[in-house]
Amino acid sequence: MYHELTVWSRGIIMDKEARDVSSCVAAAARALGYYADNVSDYVDDPDRTNCLVRRYARFGDSPIVDRFVYENPRPDWVVLVEETILKAVNFLRGTPEHSGVLVVNSARDPEYLLKFLPATMRAKLAKFVVVDAVGLAEQRGSSPWMFVRDLSELAFDRMSTEGAVERLAIGRGIAAPLIGALVAATGDLPVDAVAEVVADRDAMIRGVKQHTVVENVREL
Repeated sequence: MYHELTVWSRGIIMDKEARDVSSCVAAAARALGYYADNVSDYVDDPDRTNCLVRRYARFGDSPIVDRFVYENPRPDWVVLVEETILKAVNFLRGTPEHSGVLVVNSARDPEYLLKFLPATMRAKLAKFVVVDAVGLAEQRGSSPWMFVRDLSELAFDRMSTEGAVERLAIGRGIAAPLIGALVAATGDLPVDAVAEVVADRDAMIRGVKQHTVVENVREL
């Protein structure tokens, strides 16, 4: 078994959520005895507000030989932290035909979202997963926008990039239900094992239980 996870997000203001998804998946896989890597975005830097950025994780039964190739060449698990990225870029580049699992943070109808994917991208998908991560995450603080709570927390987040130690809990907010939906839809990592490394277990379990999976995407 071998999987490559690429998490697409927008720079600075949504960077923490993307990092948490890849970090938790890699940490859970490593704890289960798999070989695993989790790397930041060294391809799209500089990391600017709202610019598209990526975070990567990969794990498998055998040692990972391309550890210093930071960009996943064949991502079969893809997560979009924010729904408009669906129209922004070919995030399935390199994904093998009929094998991709795409998880999108959105409250919209999956069939509506699929209209924005050309046939060449739909052909890459085995599963299209939609989860309302904003609605399922815990609201913290007074900010109505779930991605940034306050400036002091954002400052801590910026101090945690480029391989530095995380200064905030890993796997809370929007990241938790996204992780839950991904783990449930793929089925390769036990839910309980992943929940051990996610700060907001309850929100993750809500993502496990409350998401929509569309299969046979090519036929739609």
